[in-house]
Amino acid sequence: MVVSVVIVTYNRKQLLIRCIEAVLNQTVEIDKLFIVDNASIDGTTAFLEEKGLISNVVGAPAKVVNNTAIHYLRLKENTGGAGGFYTGMQRAHAEGADFLWVMDDDGFPHKTCLEKQLEYANRYEYIMPISISIEDTNLLTWFIRAKKNTLTRSYNDLREAFPDGILPHAVPFNGLLLPSSLIDRVGLPKKEMFIWGDDFEYQYRCMEKGVEPVTILDAIFFHPEDKATCYRIFFGLIPVIYTESKLHFTCLIRNSTYNYWNYKGKHIIVLKFFLYSWLFIIKKRFALREYKHYLLCVMDGIKGDFTRHLDYLKK
Repeated sequence: MVVSVVIVTYNRKQLLIRCIEAVLNQTVEIDKLFIVDNASIDGTTAFLEEKGLISNVVGAPAKVVNNTAIHYLRLKENTGGAGGFYTGMQRAHAEGADFLWVMDDDGFPHKTCLEKQLEYANRYEYIMPISISIEDTNLLTWFIRAKKNTLTRSYNDLREAFPDGILPHAVPFNGLLLPSSLIDRVGLPKKEMFIWGDDFEYQYRCMEKGVEPVTILDAIFFHPEDKATCYRIFFGLIPVIYTESKLHFTCLIRNSTYNYWNYKGKHIIVLKFFLYSWLFIIKKRFALREYKHYLLCVMDGIKGDFTRHLDYLKK
């Protein structure tokens, strides 16, 4: 059984090292590690060389650490998480992996994480660990849907709600384990999406093929808490996600709209339209330029046009 890990990184060399070390010290052996660097400008390449994880000699064979061959794939330009996962998963699949273990650079797995996930590999094809806050290990990284559609951030509450330790849903991609054969049926992540929503788009495609996503509560993946900026609208009752970054907001609205339009239900787009209209017209007092940008991104998502974010990559 060949297990290959894909880590996508961009300008977070210290966090990347933490993630790599956690991967190399799993209780089960990992055959190959593919580090996909989205053209980082923080000295990631030199840093990995100093740590003895990659070679600075062109054409040199992959470094082997703890019996794991480390492959460093430095891209010519920043393709976002979506492009990074596309490249890494494609390469791992082509090189004969039986299983792919996929993650970003800002989190890291508990040493038994992969072992616990592999215990279910003969039953499921889309296996996530549970994401636990790095700052508070009793706290989930983000709100998780428990039974009766209630939301919780308590790990203990989730364990009580699912005594068998298996959640019938998942929040990708942090620590996703999947068989390489799934790529033959579903394909690769949609690289054009750049960031935000590409992981869910891939999950929805898997579900269309009859794949059941699950989260294993005994498999722990540590990740920073969700700190997305929210405005509270409708008299403070409803949170709406918003970011001042044009790049991030473009991807957020376009990609979520694309997913609603193609997978989750077009009615959600209408609901979101009313919420963001309230945000820009009432909460932000006729922020018409931002409102227009939002509407353009919605149309991009409906049309499947993934080019607008490129305008903000250059700035």
